Amino acid sequence: MSAVDAAACCAAFYEQDWVRLLLGDSFHPGGEDLSRQLVDDLQLGPGAHVVDLACGTGTTALLVHDAWDVTVTGVDFSERNLERARLRATDRTDLRFVQAEASALPFDDDSVHAVLCECAVSTFADKPGVAAEIARVLVPGGRFVMTDMAVYAALPDDMAAFGRGWACVDDALTVEGYEALLVAAGLQPLAITDCSEGLRSMLLQLKRKLLLAGLGQLSGAAALDLDIDELRGMIASARALVDEGTVRYARLDFSLGEPALPAASARRPPTEACDPSTGCCP
Repeated sequence: MSAVDAAACCAAFYEQDWVRLLLGDSFHPGGEDLSRQLVDDLQLGPGAHVVDLACGTGTTALLVHDAWDVTVTGVDFSERNLERARLRATDRTDLRFVQAEASALPFDDDSVHAVLCECAVSTFADKPGVAAEIARVLVPGGRFVMTDMAVYAALPDDMAAFGRGWACVDDALTVEGYEALLVAAGLQPLAITDCSEGLRSMLLQLKRKLLLAGLGQLSGAAALDLDIDELRGMIASARALVDEGTVRYARLDFSLGEPALPAASARRPPTEACDPSTGCCP
């Protein structure tokens, strides 16, 4: 399968209505809470350019834009996802969404200060090419932060077939594999964090939604073709794989050379509508 075909396959999966019903707008373990942690840790300076790679419907790109006074570009292969993202960002400045392949980013050399990529490197067919592109576009000292599935043994046949679409784990690496990939591209590791608890929480959330769907209490589920019993079985099998350490979820923080420190905080000031309890304020 070509890089284009692989990206199209996974992108098409996440465009489906039943996937959106079960996962909402955050298509990855840890959801918006983990995304907010990544955004808060960036410590961006004035005038920075941030790229959200495989941005989906723009959830994390919106978080970056609303937290930091910087330029943000969301990149995704799915035009349908990008259309939803643009609708969500109509009142934002310095925020745009573009369609492109991860292995051919539409940015100049040394022009991006930070790249985020959540639960997507595992789906890229040309992983070395994508890593090289990230290194190419980053400024010296620029940050690359990713979260992704990590797989440490061959999956059972039924889970492997299910995972090709559902979790895009068919070509996932180990954490050590991702680290080696990025180091080979010229990036320097800063921190590696196990985030598998977010994966467990996501599976529990899915289990609860499927229970509601089975009881006819999940709005919109009746109109979708869901094999609830099959999905429940797959979720139980997935939880077992996580508990035994075969499947993990991890965060990897890298920089291009020594990480650059911002000259000053580029935090956006809180607005009148901001509720500090939601984490939207500095």
